[in-house]
Amino acid sequence: MSQPLLSDEILEANGDVWRAMQEHRFVLDIGQDRLDPRVFRRYLAYENAFVETAITIFGYLLVKAPGLTEQRWMISVLKALSEEQITYFREAFADLGMADAEWQDIDLPVPVLAFEQGMLAIAAHGPYIEGIAAMFAAEWMYWHWCCAVAKLPISDPVIRRWVELHAAEEFAAQARWLKQQIDLVGLTLEDVGRKRVARIFRRALLLEISFHHAPYES
Repeated sequence: MSQPLLSDEILEANGDVWRAMQEHRFVLDIGQDRLDPRVFRRYLAYENAFVETAITIFGYLLVKAPGLTEQRWMISVLKALSEEQITYFREAFADLGMADAEWQDIDLPVPVLAFEQGMLAIAAHGPYIEGIAAMFAAEWMYWHWCCAVAKLPISDPVIRRWVELHAAEEFAAQARWLKQQIDLVGLTLEDVGRKRVARIFRRALLLEISFHHAPYES
C-alpha cells in the first residue's frame, strides 16, 4: 500500500494548529471588516521586516536546491519578494501616511523576532526540505485564508490589496510549488524523516500564530 502524499499527511497531523491560524483573530477581523487600523499598521511594519528576512531564507534554499529547475524557481521567488512585495509595502506605507520611523529600524517585539529567527534558522541549518516545509506552512496558510477573505467586503483598500496579493494566481502557483516539492521529497523519505518534516511545519505555524498575536499586544 502506497504512502499518502507527504503534504497531505503533514496537514492532517497538524490540523489543530492549522485551524488555530485560519481562525486567528487577525484573520477573523479582516474577514468581518473590523480590523483596528492601528493593529494593521503595526502588522505591516512587522511583516515588512519579515519579507526582508524571507529574501535571505529563499537565498539559503537557492543554494541548497537539488537542481537547476528548483534554483530557477527560487530565483523567481526572490524576484517577486524583492520587487512586487517590497513595492506593496512602500506604497502601503505611503498610502497610510506612515512615517519612516513607524516602520524603519523599529524595535520588533519578541514574538516577531522569534518568528524571524526561527524561520531563518530552519532554512540556514536544516536540509533543503525543512526550509521548504517552513515556507510551505507560511504560504499555504496565507493563500488559504486570503482566498476565503477575498470573497468578502473589505472597506480598507490597503488591506484589500494585501489580501488580493496573496489570493492571486501568482502566489497560488508559488504555494502549490512548495507543496509539490514536499511531495516529491516525500517519495524517498523514511518514516522518521516524514515525522521531522511534519514537526518543522508545525513549528512554523506556531511561530506564525505568535507573530499574528503581536500587533494586538504592542
